[in-house]
Amino acid sequence: MSFVHSLDGLSVTHHGSAAPQELPPAHGEVVAVVPWQRLSWHAVTLPPQSGPRLSAVLQGLLEEQLLDDPAHLHLAIAPQAPTRMGGATLVAACSREWLQQALAPLDAAGLRVQRLVPECAPTSAPEAVLHLVQHDGQALALLCHAQGVTPIPHATRAAWSQNLAEVSVCWSEPGVAQQAADWCPLEAVLQPAAQRWLQAARSNWDLAQGEWGQSRAQRSGRWMQQAWHTLRHRPDWRAVRWGLALLLGAQLIGLNTWAWREQALLQDQQQRQQRVLTDTFPHVRVVIDPALQMRREVDALRQATGAPSPQDADVLLARL
Repeated sequence: MSFVHSLDGLSVTHHGSAAPQELPPAHGEVVAVVPWQRLSWHAVTLPPQSGPRLSAVLQGLLEEQLLDDPAHLHLAIAPQAPTRMGGATLVAACSREWLQQALAPLDAAGLRVQRLVPECAPTSAPEAVLHLVQHDGQALALLCHAQGVTPIPHATRAAWSQNLAEVSVCWSEPGVAQQAADWCPLEAVLQPAAQRWLQAARSNWDLAQGEWGQSRAQRSGRWMQQAWHTLRHRPDWRAVRWGLALLLGAQLIGLNTWAWREQALLQDQQQRQQRVLTDTFPHVRVVIDPALQMRREVDALRQATGAPSPQDADVLLARL
């Protein structure tokens, strides 16, 4: 099983292949990338208020478009699909059995997949994006456009010449970069497969719907995890991290300064109490609790002189 590990979601930390139980421990979001070969894309028009019965609605709409029984497929709608008001949208379809078999080893290894994303996704802009990949030892173009993802073999590229001319960016694996000019007039940007998978992980598509969907609490937890990971590792958030660190440092310095000042005031008050006690009663040599010792000395002096105590009955009655 191929994997990519990234700290910031932008650059590849390391990648390779390993058995699910030998994959690096996950300290952030776990995203499963569905290969482009496993997905088909279909345009549908959703009826209003289709959200509560979305699965049945999609199966009915796609029954004539799919070769397989829709009940045997996992169907996922596009982000921001108009399920409430109704309208046109895209649907991604893949084998439910294959998806279960692909994710089961990860679940057994203790890796909880939080998102499912397509390796290559349709574009939201009118311009198309081209990916040149190695497939069965040959170069193959994947045209990502607003209606889906279309594989274009070398032999049929002429039929797609008009669409290829509208490509806004051309990504190419290093092994097929020299053939990029056969498909696209633009200069190809080198992008290894690992970098393409990492780019796919940033897609706004999430195929984890239906039986693979997550509850609101899980989505909230995932959002908080993503926010923390972004704040901690993304280079474009470095200024925010420094600002928070400086703010925290200033708060700590301020708290320490306030605590030092309060401690100094307390010590000064205690020293004044000690001076009052020793000045009033010079025979007191050891001061432990100035207030208590002062009260005891005053009581002893009152008893020696016969002066009434404020707690005496006649004093209290006189006040009444």
